[in-house]
Amino acid sequence: MEYDLRKRAKLRCMHLLERRDYTEKQLREKLEKGRTEYSQDIIDEAIAYVKSYHYVDDRRFAQQYVECMQTRKSRRQIAQELSVKGISRELIHEVFEETESVDEDELIRRWMEKRHYDPEAADMKERQRMYGFLARKGFQSDAIFRMLKEEK
Repeated sequence: MEYDLRKRAKLRCMHLLERRDYTEKQLREKLEKGRTEYSQDIIDEAIAYVKSYHYVDDRRFAQQYVECMQTRKSRRQIAQELSVKGISRELIHEVFEETESVDEDELIRRWMEKRHYDPEAADMKERQRMYGFLARKGFQSDAIFRMLKEEK
């Protein structure tokens, strides 16, 4: 019976990974919260199995995530999301060092254009609204202020 559970856990991991990549933490949570109750040893063995074939690689996941999201999100927001997904801060920092970064001023400018913000015609309320929006996106205050005051 235990052999069947071990095999089933490995197959479950493989099935989950067919559709998309998962971090080790996400895969562990999927196995823990699934319908079948696996012991911690079986979960560890199943994850070790898929890691041995490099089907689960947190570094690769983080690199792909950063490359995909850096044109839409701030570095801070990407780092926060990766942290929630179980990627260590050290690995996040290494991945940011390895990847070519996007100019955040340009990213802020694109968000402002998308939201039809005109720095010359904006009143105080519009500036505050845009500042709040950009701050929630994870951009630095000084960069936001610089871009909000910039003339076209």
